[in-house]
Amino acid sequence: MISDGGSPAHDPPAVTSPSPKAISEQLPIQAVSGYEAVVRHLRREIALGRIIPGDRLPAERKLAEQFGVARETLRQALRVLEGSGQIIVQRGAAGGPIVQASPPSLDVSLRELRDNTQNIFDLIDFRKIIEPAAAHLAAQNREEEELRSMAEAQTGIREAVTHDQFRRADTAFHLAVAAASRNEVLHKAVEEARSRMFQPTDVIPYELVKDSSHAAHQRVFDAILAGDAQEAEAAMAEHIAVTSEEFSRILDEL
Repeated sequence: MISDGGSPAHDPPAVTSPSPKAISEQLPIQAVSGYEAVVRHLRREIALGRIIPGDRLPAERKLAEQFGVARETLRQALRVLEGSGQIIVQRGAAGGPIVQASPPSLDVSLRELRDNTQNIFDLIDFRKIIEPAAAHLAAQNREEEELRSMAEAQTGIREAVTHDQFRRADTAFHLAVAAASRNEVLHKAVEEARSRMFQPTDVIPYELVKDSSHAAHQRVFDAILAGDAQEAEAAMAEHIAVTSEEFSRILDEL
């Protein structure tokens, strides 16, 4: 059961193994058509932080089955991702596709960030509308599984020591809230906004927003746990507003 403190009775242990982590169970898979769709899907999962550097994708045969494509189609997709530096394919019985860290140079990142500033603020404004609504519905419709996911995400944020770990946990919290709304349109909208927003902002040091995000999430979580829809909506609205303010301040300092 989830306690009112917002954490499970025993937090899951931090992952410390340096070896690539197989993620066949966590990877959300859907049937697609063509290698380009496979590439888009996997790049979206990376952008959301659901796949991070060091994660091992399922074996080629299994991954092709999950996507519902021929193995040659999958191989084409993997070649594209390998060519862009997003994965490396290790050979041998213990091999397979492993996600790689391939950030552009700081100068390129800053230029892209500044070039996309208005688009990012547009996405933040969109989030100001949809995410408080999702939190409102989540307080009314949430179940134990989503509460557990939110609590585990909070633990992940608190224990994050890299940007990728922070993004994965932050995304997990927001998508758990969206899932708890029981509104598939809202859920997809939240996911889409996050996938488009966070890759351009990777240049921002996650340490600057880690503590404030954790505290804001806790207020949202507590309201959802209590079934207080109005407070959950207000807490999420405040969180997104503060995110906008933090982004403006950080951008001015870059």
